[in-house]
Amino acid sequence: MIKKLLLTGVASAALMLSACGGGGSDGGSTGGTGGTGGTGGGSTTPTASVKVTGPLDTAQNTLSQSILAPLQTATAGTPLAGLISCADITINQNTLDIVDGVLNGLRNPAALATTTPAQIQTQVLQLSQNLTTLLTSLGGNGECDPDTNGTAISSNPLAGTPLAPLGAAVLPVLQQIQAQLGPRAGGGSTQNGFASIAALVVQLDTAFSSGLAQLPATAISAPVVGGVLTTVDGTLGDLSTVLTALAANNSAALTTALQNTVDHLLVNVLTKIVPTEFIEDQAGQPGVISGQVQNAAAQLAAALGTALGSVTTPLTTVLGSSQLAPVLDPILNQLLPALINPITNALSGNLGTPSSGATGTPLDAVLAPLTTVLGTILGGLGGGTGTGSGTGGTCVFASLPLLSILCR
Repeated sequence: MIKKLLLTGVASAALMLSACGGGGSDGGSTGGTGGTGGTGGGSTTPTASVKVTGPLDTAQNTLSQSILAPLQTATAGTPLAGLISCADITINQNTLDIVDGVLNGLRNPAALATTTPAQIQTQVLQLSQNLTTLLTSLGGNGECDPDTNGTAISSNPLAGTPLAPLGAAVLPVLQQIQAQLGPRAGGGSTQNGFASIAALVVQLDTAFSSGLAQLPATAISAPVVGGVLTTVDGTLGDLSTVLTALAANNSAALTTALQNTVDHLLVNVLTKIVPTEFIEDQAGQPGVISGQVQNAAAQLAAALGTALGSVTTPLTTVLGSSQLAPVLDPILNQLLPALINPITNALSGNLGTPSSGATGTPLDAVLAPLTTVLGTILGGLGGGTGTGSGTGGTCVFASLPLLSILCR
């Protein structure tokens, strides 16, 4: 079924969009909510973000409202709050909106031919703008806001810091995307269907991976901060695979790529951005919670792949609340409640034992060293080592205004 949709939809998309010039509007059709495809590329006027409605909305809303928002609120007033916000906007919202656009198109050949390329172009443009804001936020020069896309920048916002290689590698590609997909370019990338959009994301993935490889190891291992950076890296890789398979009309590769994207994103947000793996490692209990998340996410991704091969299974059912529960519950019901209160207490200068007390479960092995671990996460408030990652040595965040608190 997918192969048939791709064969008809992709060919039609290239012809129809080349004829109309690919203006980038989603036309208010199913799977999009108004707006135009080119927003802010090279512009100095921030514009409201555009959302794609699709079967992953439940996952997006739950990750935002129930997972990332409490963590952001608990870290309010620290550099971690802005970074978590950036992660929500770029990784959760933009990325899964791209996947939503693809999933909508696979079930609706008319949308695949007319609406989907413009939606994907819009989200890739917004992703580039929000990644620009993430870089400026790391440099202490801005904050993430889901309703105001970042303005264009001409110089590396991380210059003079240990994170400079990341900005140097990524900024030229971000500028290229915004110039090519923004309103001044007339949204012209969709004139060649999905191929030119995929090529831009591949370039961005390559650049981000290159920049990340040049960063100090302590930046990558730092809790939350390293989790965001490595999750962005993995997400860009998955997106490039999805869009390349879509452009190549390879239905088998596309199904696998969509499964991997959903699987990896859920696991990385729940175990790396939420510092689940870090806490487990510090407790000497690797996998006690993250293992549950990984297993459940793999099963959900497999169900998605099965549903993509059927015309009768609604994707909203496969990706609904009950199916997501096994993935999210270990974090929602176990780790997050035990994590939020100690963070709040730590920020108020009251580092004590977790208020939840003993649970009588294997989680207790994770909670036992939580005070010390949180001291590291929040910048040594409980006797951190001054590295932001508990490894000793020079803090790579010392010269970054917003992140220097991680070095205390």
